[in-house]
Amino acid sequence: MSLLYLVRHGQTEYNANKIVQGHCDSPLTDLGVKQVKETAAKLKDIEFSICYHSPLGRTVKTSELILEHRDITKIPKDNLKEINLGTLEGKNFFDVKYATEFELFWRYPEKYTAESNNGETYDALEKRIYECCKEIADNHGKDESILIVSHGAAIRSFLNPLINKPRNSFWSEPDVSPASISIVEWNPDSKPKLISYAGHAANTLTTNRN
Repeated sequence: MSLLYLVRHGQTEYNANKIVQGHCDSPLTDLGVKQVKETAAKLKDIEFSICYHSPLGRTVKTSELILEHRDITKIPKDNLKEINLGTLEGKNFFDVKYATEFELFWRYPEKYTAESNNGETYDALEKRIYECCKEIADNHGKDESILIVSHGAAIRSFLNPLINKPRNSFWSEPDVSPASISIVEWNPDSKPKLISYAGHAANTLTTNRN
């Protein structure tokens, strides 16, 4: 049994200004750095065997800050990137020219197809994130603690199926907030078990599929 610690990057300039990031990037804000340092303090006693992170700058910086004083190998993985939002990336959430696409993406994720913006679907994201985390866990022995630094939608896509959360509730509470910590117990002989969802104990979450 291994424990996967999934941490979202800290707040970025795009986050603060309600701009879509996806595969594009922006640096951590001062608040984002503070958030990550607070998370690092919470994780200081966890003996991580290794760290995997998305290669995007905001996750690279987050992993560096968390492991700043530790000699732990950090490995970038393309499949830990955020959802690819194609032509929506770099656009403000409230840009009326993209109102239809944003409404589907945020309010009706079960209807979002990514056709109009040449991006990635929720199904494709869920598949690649699960397969990436499975590969990571399967490549390590039992009783290891593994740090995975990724993104908000990517982490939700891994966690939501573990509690049978339906696609139409993809963005519902609890939020995977910047620098939040989620923990999954991975046993190769059984289904992954959610321990905490962005700091919320698994047994406090609704698990009924609609």
